[in-house]
Amino acid sequence: MDPFWAALALTVLAGASTAVGGALGAIGRPISGRGLAMALGLAAGVMVTVSLAEMMPAAGEGLATGVGSAGGLAAVAALLAGAGAYLLLDHLLPEPAPPAPADGAGPGGTGAATRRMARLGAVTAAAIAAHNLPEGFVTFAGALEDPSVGLALAIAMAVHNVPEGIAVAVPVRTATGSRRRAFTWAAVAGVAEPVGALVGYLVLAPFLTPAVLGAVYGLVSGVMVALSLHALLPEAQRAGGRAPALLGALAGIAVMLVSLDLLA
Repeated sequence: MDPFWAALALTVLAGASTAVGGALGAIGRPISGRGLAMALGLAAGVMVTVSLAEMMPAAGEGLATGVGSAGGLAAVAALLAGAGAYLLLDHLLPEPAPPAPADGAGPGGTGAATRRMARLGAVTAAAIAAHNLPEGFVTFAGALEDPSVGLALAIAMAVHNVPEGIAVAVPVRTATGSRRRAFTWAAVAGVAEPVGALVGYLVLAPFLTPAVLGAVYGLVSGVMVALSLHALLPEAQRAGGRAPALLGALAGIAVMLVSLDLLA
C-alpha cells in the first residue's frame, strides 16, 4: 500500500475509536459516576504515558537533528510551551460548571442540571476535537516517517480515544436523553483526527523535517499532559471519587506501557 494511504488509514482508525467510545456511552445503561471516573482516569493515564514514554523521546531525537546535543532541552521547552498554550486557552475560555448527579439531569431532572450537563458535553467534545487535530497529524506524520512508530501511535491514540468518546457521549446523553445525539457528538470529535492529519500534511509537508516533527511531538505532549492533569483527573475525581479515578489512571498507564513494550 502507498505510504500516504497507509498513514491516513492508521489515522482514521485511531479517530474511529472515539466513535466506538461514543457508542459505548450511548448504549446500555447510563454509566455510573464511578464508571465515568475510571474512564476519564484511564484516558488520563494513557495520554500521560504515551506523551512521556513515546512522544517525548521522539521529540528529543528529532530536535537533536536541528540543535544537536540540546535536543532534549528543546523537547522539554516544547512540552512546556504546549502545556502553557493549553493553560492559557483554558484561562481565556469560561470554565464549565461541575456535572450534576445523573439523577438530577436529563429530561427528568432540573433545568439547571440539564444545562450544566449539556455544557460539559459540549466543552468536552470541543476540547477532544481540538487536541485530536494535532494528534491526527502526529500519527500521520509518524507513520510516514516510520510505519512502526505510526502503528504504535495509532494504537496509543485508539486506546485513549475510546474513553474520550465515552466522556463526550455520557453527559450529552444524560442531558438530552438522545443516544443518537450522544454518539454523533463523539463521532464528530473523532473525525477531527484524520482532518488534522490532512490539514497538517497539506500545510506543513513542504517544511516537514525531523526537527519540525520533533517540535510537534513536544508541543502535543505538553497539551496532552496538561489536559490530563488539569482537566481529566480532577473531573474523574468529581465524577466518582479519588479511588476509581486512580484505578483508571493506573490501568491506563499499565495498558500503554504493555502495548509499547509489545511493539518495541
